[in-house]
Amino acid sequence: MQAVRKYILKNWTKTFHDPSEMRGDYTVPKPYISPSIGGIYTDLYYWDVYFIDLGLMIDGFDEQVENNLDNMAYFIDTLGYMPNANVLADRSQPPLFCSAVYDYYVHKGDKAIIEKYMPYIRKEYWFWETQRKTPFGLNNFFTNGDEKLKMLHYEYLSDRVLEKRESKIEQYSLAEDIMAIAESGLDFNMRFKTKRSKVDAKCFLQLDLNCFLYEMETIAAKMLSVIGEDKEAAEFKDNAEKRKGLIKKYLYDEKQGIYLDYNFVDGGFSEIVSAISVYPYAYGLSDDKDGLLKVLKPLEYEHGVTVTPYRGDDVYFQWDYPCMWPAATCIIYKALKRLGLIEDAKRIAGKYIATVDDNFKKTGRLWEKYDATTGGIGQSFEYDTPEMMGWTAGVYVYFDEELKR
Repeated sequence: MQAVRKYILKNWTKTFHDPSEMRGDYTVPKPYISPSIGGIYTDLYYWDVYFIDLGLMIDGFDEQVENNLDNMAYFIDTLGYMPNANVLADRSQPPLFCSAVYDYYVHKGDKAIIEKYMPYIRKEYWFWETQRKTPFGLNNFFTNGDEKLKMLHYEYLSDRVLEKRESKIEQYSLAEDIMAIAESGLDFNMRFKTKRSKVDAKCFLQLDLNCFLYEMETIAAKMLSVIGEDKEAAEFKDNAEKRKGLIKKYLYDEKQGIYLDYNFVDGGFSEIVSAISVYPYAYGLSDDKDGLLKVLKPLEYEHGVTVTPYRGDDVYFQWDYPCMWPAATCIIYKALKRLGLIEDAKRIAGKYIATVDDNFKKTGRLWEKYDATTGGIGQSFEYDTPEMMGWTAGVYVYFDEELKR
C-alpha cells in the first residue's frame, strides 16, 4: 500500500539520532538509528539494524546505512563484539554485521567497502570463535555478564519466563540461560524446554547461531576473494565446510528430515519446531525443498507465519505462537526464494504486507509484531506491543520491492 511506503519514507529520519543522544557508557561516532521513534526502543539494537538497512538502501538512505556500519564497527573495535544494544553490553546478538557489510557492498558495487570493514568482521568472528565455542566444535549463545548482572537478570526476568530458583548458584545458572536466549534475539520462546526448565538453553547445541556463523564464513570468503586475500578466503571457506559437516552431524534429525536444536545433556532434539529450523535453507546449508516445506507448514497461518506452531495447552512467550515477527518472516521468505519456491515466497511476503496494511488503516502506525492468526497487533503477556518503525518498516519496504519484481 502506497500510504505505508509514504509513511515509512516520511518517518525514517525520525529514528536517526545524534551521537550525543546515546545513553550508557558509549558514544558512537556517527548518527545512530533506533527501532522506534519514541518510547522504550530508542537505543541502538544490533540485529534490528540488519533488517532496517534492507529498507534504508531501497529508500535511498545510503549515508545512514554506512553510519550504521560505522557504529557497529566502533563497538566491535571497542568491545570485541557488537552488543545487543548500547545499554545491553553484557552480550551480543545474532552476528549479522558481516551480512550487512556484504549487502551494502552488493548495493554500492565498491570493493572499498570490503576493505574498510573486513578488520571488524575478523574481530567479531574471533569473539564468536573464542568466547562462544562448545566442545562439540559448534558455537552457542551465552553472556559476558558478571555475577551482579546475572542476579539483576534473574530478578528482572525470572517472572517473565515463569521460572524460580532457590540457591544463588541456581539463580545464576537460570540467569545465564535467560541471557543466552536474549543474545539469540528470540527472547523468549519454548525451544529450549526440558523436564527441568522452560528455558534450559545451556543444554542445547543451538542451530540459529551456527547458521549465522556459516553465513558469515561463506560471505567473508567471497569478500576476501574480491580484495585478493585468497589465502584467508580459503581459510574461511574451509571453516564453513567444517561447520556444515558438524551442523549435519549434530543438528539434523534424520527421522523427521529437518534441522533442530540438539539437547546434548539429555539426548534428543528440541521438542519445538520453530522458524529456526528454516535457517539452514536460508543460509545455504541445505537445498532440501521438502524439508523446508515440512517446517513451514505448521508455522503458516491465515495472516502470516509464526515463530513456533500452536501446541495446545502449553506456555507461549512472545517469540512464539501466534506472533508474526518481521525478522523471522524475512528469513523464511529468503529461504523459500533461495530454493526456488517462488510462489510460496510471494504468498508469505504478501500475507505480511496485507497484515501491516490492514493495521495501518486502523491505527495509522506500524507495530513491533502482529498476530498471524487474527491479523491484528501481536500480543503477549511479556510486555505491551510498541509502535515501531525499525525492522517492521525495513522488511515491509524489502517485501514491497520484491513483489513488484
